[in-house]
Amino acid sequence: MYLKSRQKQAAVFFLCSLLFLLVAVLTVSTVTHYFVENEIEKEDERLRKSLALIRVNFEASIYKDTYLADSLATVVTLDSQFAISNWEAISGKLLDKAQYVRSVALAPNNIIKYVYPLAGNEQALGFDFRTRPEQLKTVMLAKQQQAVYIAGPVNLVQGGIGLIARYPIFSDYPLNQHYWGSVSVVMDYDILLESSGITRFRGGQIAIKKHVIQSELQQVFYGDAAIFDNPDVEYPIKLPSGMWTIAAKFDTENLQRVTNIRMAVVIIGSVTAILLYLLILLLFRNYQYTHKAALQDELTHLPNRRFIISELSRLIKRNNKPKFTLLNIDLNDFKLVNDELGHEAGDDLLRYIAKQLTKEVGAKGSVARFGGDEFLVLLYEITDLEQIESIITQLKDSIASQPFHWGKHQLEPSLSIGYASYVGQNVNVKELLSDADRSMYQQKLIHREKL
Repeated sequence: MYLKSRQKQAAVFFLCSLLFLLVAVLTVSTVTHYFVENEIEKEDERLRKSLALIRVNFEASIYKDTYLADSLATVVTLDSQFAISNWEAISGKLLDKAQYVRSVALAPNNIIKYVYPLAGNEQALGFDFRTRPEQLKTVMLAKQQQAVYIAGPVNLVQGGIGLIARYPIFSDYPLNQHYWGSVSVVMDYDILLESSGITRFRGGQIAIKKHVIQSELQQVFYGDAAIFDNPDVEYPIKLPSGMWTIAAKFDTENLQRVTNIRMAVVIIGSVTAILLYLLILLLFRNYQYTHKAALQDELTHLPNRRFIISELSRLIKRNNKPKFTLLNIDLNDFKLVNDELGHEAGDDLLRYIAKQLTKEVGAKGSVARFGGDEFLVLLYEITDLEQIESIITQLKDSIASQPFHWGKHQLEPSLSIGYASYVGQNVNVKELLSDADRSMYQQKLIHREKL
């Protein structure tokens, strides 16, 4: 009996030990799995934001210089003789304002006769596009579309690689029946890639593709074409003459150390592993709940006042002084909605405005509810006045063009939007918010005067 009892105890001890070991291993595996997935998600999110910022920078850089160059094409269209007579002065002014333009060329009858600057570009003089079919295609496509066409990257006659904005010139504008020639604006391809951050991207590989000519297949001109077979993220690049696509494949090899951590944790012991797991799980869930409650607006589920102030403070305190613009948005006549239709209608309207703002802002920034009928939009790396005004117009038009229906009532909401830009100046969060608020209030006064 004693022997059987000892054997039974030994069997129970063995089974409990085995169960204890299995639970410990399962706990350690669960914690490790959570850690790995969390790290991958954070890294992926960081890389997605980084690539989205690169996309915005690339678009903005091309748009800025393209629109600056459009003024030169306009002068040639209106008075070609005047443009030729003052070629160096007009072209020189363009290069002074543009960031990436390295040269401009004027080609009456598709033969380059004028180049600025001439130094270093002598080989381009007298170049007949008809002798280079691949370049003639882009010139003729611009002629066919009667608008600027972004060609490239191409190997330049004068050496190097560039993106070329082709502007068709017609002598009978606006009928555009008599083709005069073209203006070509060469942008430095390598500097553009470096400045926009494409060549400095870390954490994965980037590839860019475009439609070469209408009806032809897409062509990858930067990076490995295989990236597009299974990309981790893909964004469109919108250009004046069409759309390109940028994609990335992330590299998570740096997370290999997690495997070593898992092996170390297993050795620690079953009891410590179980207690540690339960403690981490409890703290994590509590953190998720309190963090969400503290930084999210309960009504609209947008980031709240505390979040946006913290984000602004973080950006201003960074050593590299990132540029950004803060939009202060106020919903006009919101009090009338609450007074006449009730707070339930007002709450639904605020949710609708929050949804529309989030949709329109997209990857360009973050939308937060500051309080009441006031929203803030943080636009990362956007300080150009034209781009800011374009975004403000887009937001206003989006709200104004879509009436809000509540029951039998149709509301036509409108926004007053002010802004303040941060470009590294000595200013604190309170002053920045105050500047944006004053700007918004001026717009609100204009709205009231119109009424």
